Amino acid sequence: MSFLNKKKSKYPKLFIPGPTHVPEEILKAFCKPQIGHRTPEISDLISNITLGIQKILNTDNHIYLVSHPATGLWEMGIRNSVRKKALHCVNGAFSKKWAHVSDCIGVDYDVLEYEWGKGIRPEDIEKYLKTGKYDAVAVVHNETSTGVMSDLESIGSVIKKFPDVYFLVDAVSSMAGVKIDVESSNIDFILASTQKAWGLPPGFSIAALSDKFISQSKKIKNKGYFLDVAIYEKYYSKSQTPYTPSIPHLYGLEKVIEKIFEEGFENRCNRHKSMAHYVRTWALRMGQSLYAENGFRSDTVTSINNDKNWDINKINDKLLAKGFRMDRGYGQLRGDVFRISHMGNIYENDLIEYLKTFEGCIDV
Repeated sequence: MSFLNKKKSKYPKLFIPGPTHVPEEILKAFCKPQIGHRTPEISDLISNITLGIQKILNTDNHIYLVSHPATGLWEMGIRNSVRKKALHCVNGAFSKKWAHVSDCIGVDYDVLEYEWGKGIRPEDIEKYLKTGKYDAVAVVHNETSTGVMSDLESIGSVIKKFPDVYFLVDAVSSMAGVKIDVESSNIDFILASTQKAWGLPPGFSIAALSDKFISQSKKIKNKGYFLDVAIYEKYYSKSQTPYTPSIPHLYGLEKVIEKIFEEGFENRCNRHKSMAHYVRTWALRMGQSLYAENGFRSDTVTSINNDKNWDINKINDKLLAKGFRMDRGYGQLRGDVFRISHMGNIYENDLIEYLKTFEGCIDV
């Protein structure tokens, strides 16, 4: 059998929380001819992308387009804002890793820790901020490991009471899939990678920075070179990037933004909400329960308790044979809690097909 004839089994459709499914239409955008990264052509391209992202996030804040995973932006956020101490809100694997970044780069921090599956409470943050010890609060909006989505507006309204504190947000699995109002949420630094709700291949990231954040960065020394906001600002005014960017990703991002506005961003967000409801209803009908706390459930990825003790590995093998890639749970939750992704380029018909196939793979 030829390589191409194996396509269905070798490249299954992805229902994991990232990378997510990328259709051929978007992949084709990556194949456009290359252009110089110090030319009017790329400045026009970046300018159009920037305007589109600002519209999606409801902000005029500066948009950085970064040719590496969003993990690096965790470090950018901390290095460029913390002079005293950071407060990391930890309620899952990725928020825990962000706190570890502060540890690795020698930034002082405290952890406001929650049981996995629980959402972040603004009143808890306020108690910490009243001590006056902190100049940054780091929150993962949509904890991909647990399917928990916290309320950014309510958290932002608390942080706004403390004008010298910077609100840092990881929106890796929510940006472009969930409405995020940067202005009303008082967000100073928000980051995302492209392989989740944006629906692009991995290896590229986005950040939006407030004027307040940029001003704070100027007061901080020893930030290194690669992640120093001052370097990015030098090129931002030219609608360029400090370093040679992944030009194929820029073309892909341009295409995705075009598709988002064709669908209508509100319609896109409602699609994610509708699919989340569909998956939750399906899980309950199948005799399972939902892992994430009620009131804090994600619109882009659903975590399901394996109460029925399904053989997740066997289901995974059967789904692979039928052309689907499932998630079997993250880290310590693997096998006990599995996740179903419903974001980006996944539509309700895709989800219905997947769940119907999933049911056929369960041994009863």
